[in-house]
Amino acid sequence: MEFKEIKTATEIERLVGLIQEIWPEVFIPIIGKEQVAYMLVHYQGKDVITAEIERGVRYFFVEDGERPVGYFAYSLETDHLAISKVYLKKEFRGQGLSSKVFAHFEKIAHNEKKRMLSLRVNRGNKQAIEVYLHRGFEIVKSVDQPLDRFFLNDYVMEKKISPTQ
Repeated sequence: MEFKEIKTATEIERLVGLIQEIWPEVFIPIIGKEQVAYMLVHYQGKDVITAEIERGVRYFFVEDGERPVGYFAYSLETDHLAISKVYLKKEFRGQGLSSKVFAHFEKIAHNEKKRMLSLRVNRGNKQAIEVYLHRGFEIVKSVDQPLDRFFLNDYVMEKKISPTQ
């Protein structure tokens, strides 16, 4: 498995195709078809991703050879590394790939002298929450954020990083 940074318009188009494959399977059971359709345009659409990359969010494919099997995104904030997205195709979950992604996050955080990883996760996404808890994250608060006519009902989770890692 390798991580390949997404930078070009062609790569962003390829990412959007991957998102449209992964998100319905993950989120329709949690938030419903209507909210997923909205978020595929207004949260993970091509223009939104392009703007995020321009603001410094870094997106990467998780690749098996030349084939993308997932993706992740993060940004470096003043005091922490903010994990924005971590998604794998269903058939690639449970194979230790998320452990490699999180080890990568920890290495970046250490190199950038950040002492914490932070992320938000939908409170209904039990599988992801279990993965994050297993990786040493703690739930620090609940957030209900309006998003047009919907709400993002999330946990904020954090993991402290040792400066000697």
